[in-house]
Amino acid sequence: MNNRTALVGILLSVVLTLGACAQNLPMYRGYAFDAMIEDAHVIPLKNRDSIPALKEYVREVHWQLDKPISGDFTVSVAENERSAAYIGTLEGREPVHIISLSGANLDSHPALETDESVRINGAAAVGKVNVLEENRLPKGDYVFRLKVHGNQNWDRKEIYVQVR
Repeated sequence: MNNRTALVGILLSVVLTLGACAQNLPMYRGYAFDAMIEDAHVIPLKNRDSIPALKEYVREVHWQLDKPISGDFTVSVAENERSAAYIGTLEGREPVHIISLSGANLDSHPALETDESVRINGAAAVGKVNVLEENRLPKGDYVFRLKVHGNQNWDRKEIYVQVR
């Protein structure tokens, strides 16, 4: 085996090893920031199979609250020890997307929203969204989609929320 073949073999094994390691990184799964909803902390989801409301929900949920909330909610986000290495300095968050898992009828009105992370001919994409009429949710099970932007990257959490 010549030096060139040996070098190619070594590089290939390094690339394959790095690729395998990268698949285990929690990218875009919410590990680069902390969040609170109302006065409940967002914590890793312990056992998805133990939550019947998530059975039919097709997207992956990796987070839950440490206790149910009352329905009058505020959402706050903060940097954590992983923020600097992954998203950089936290610059803000997008509006929270709320999915009812229990079929609750949420009073809302249609509005247009721009998405700066998606560009069409150089301009931010515009899409239709439904905006809640009030900042109160009826009792039920929900998934909150929370996305933050930093000066280097972005991250998101999908959070299972119980309103009681």
